[in-house]
Amino acid sequence: MKKLRPWLFALSMQALAFGAVAQEAYVGGSAGRSSWAYDCGPTGCQRNATAWRVAAGYRFNRVVALEAFYVDFGHAQNSYYAVNGRLSATGLGLQTLLGWRFGDFDLAGKIGLAAMRNEFRAAPTSSYSSTSRHRTELVGGLMSAYHVTPRLAVRMDVDVLTVALDGDAIYYSRGSDVTTVLLGVVFRF
Repeated sequence: MKKLRPWLFALSMQALAFGAVAQEAYVGGSAGRSSWAYDCGPTGCQRNATAWRVAAGYRFNRVVALEAFYVDFGHAQNSYYAVNGRLSATGLGLQTLLGWRFGDFDLAGKIGLAAMRNEFRAAPTSSYSSTSRHRTELVGGLMSAYHVTPRLAVRMDVDVLTVALDGDAIYYSRGSDVTTVLLGVVFRF
């Protein structure tokens, strides 16, 4: 037991240090690029789009934050004659950030859920009809931030989410992974 005491003391001091950073609320916005990973067919497609995101969160301590967000992934376009159309996704979500601050830098992993509206808008020449699905999707990613001032930070997010339609007629009905890289600002209260 005597050998465990120093370790237990160090562990309890570390747990107390988690609360040493003041609890804080924050809001932020960002924009960037989304990349859609789906098969284009022989005639090509547009897989990259402009994405944007707004968020509000609360940091409980040095390690844990909870964040609500709205995201628009833009849209991907396919010009294949049979499945000619546009796939898009928007949604609201809630995620947990687990990370650490190193001086003026923050690094965190993110995991959460998003209530997404996934939509396929068929072109007039498409063999398939337009469809829209509301689904709850798992979203994960990484966040890094640099604190320019005590209240203002520049933040970069990389997120991955699957945009899925349940129809069996559309060739990407199982889903398309969408990766976003967003750059923005965060204001802390």
